[in-house]
Amino acid sequence: MKNADSSDVQNPFAEYVVAIKAYYTFQWPVRWRLGAAEGLSYSEKISYIEQSEMDRKGYKPSKLLNFLDFSVDVNLGDTFKSKSLDKVWLGYSLHHRSGIFSTSSAFGRIKGGSNYNTLYLQWHF
Repeated sequence: MKNADSSDVQNPFAEYVVAIKAYYTFQWPVRWRLGAAEGLSYSEKISYIEQSEMDRKGYKPSKLLNFLDFSVDVNLGDTFKSKSLDKVWLGYSLHHRSGIFSTSSAFGRIKGGSNYNTLYLQWHF
């Protein structure tokens, strides 16, 4: 039996992200938010996806990469007309690690990275 975070190609590892994220909230017909983040990502290991891409291109991977995140959220309090869920958002996010097209020596001038699609619940307390 496999764990939820297990993989046939690699064991779980940590990624650390420092970023600034901005949101734009609008009403249609419930509250929605669009988000965008920019920052740095440090990964303890190179993911199988990133390593495969680097091997294919003949590049050396980097544990430190540029980080971008784009998201769209819907407010669950508005959706279900429930005051108790007013501070809960259901969202989709595209998590992107990138060498920013080899323009930065800080990231090893690599062309590569990875994209991960995520679903999440966010509660503001």
